[in-house]
Amino acid sequence: MRPRFNQQNPNDSFHGGDRRNQTNTPKPNMIEKSILEIGIKDTSLLEKWGHYLSEGKNAIKTSQLRKFFGAVKKIQADFDYAKTEIVLLSPKLAYAVGRNKDSKLEDLYKVLQPLIDDIKEDKLKFKQFVNIFEAIVAYHKEQSGDNS
Repeated sequence: MRPRFNQQNPNDSFHGGDRRNQTNTPKPNMIEKSILEIGIKDTSLLEKWGHYLSEGKNAIKTSQLRKFFGAVKKIQADFDYAKTEIVLLSPKLAYAVGRNKDSKLEDLYKVLQPLIDDIKEDKLKFKQFVNIFEAIVAYHKEQSGDNS
């Protein structure tokens, strides 16, 4: 049987396959806490974080991000009642890091934890945090194409 040289391998990232095998995005700079007060003026750093977290063998699965995002959205849905749970977001993320030692969740924890600590129970800062995390999740999904 002759080999087919024109057949594309679905896992070949050159042909648009699994991007989790790519590792060309360097670890982005930290997100400054001031973004919680001034808001998002430029999404390029958030895009870099989303892409970085979705690439390589240690990529974060979409389902892992969505689980944490669900906890964030639950607080947002009833902020006045649930704002005391903001402080618990860091331990939830730390738990995920502990369960997934070989993933970029630790990098996500390191970038989000200072932001979470700075929110306290400030509604505007929390709204900015939701926007920041939502953008990271969106860019992660765009890059990974992960359906899980």
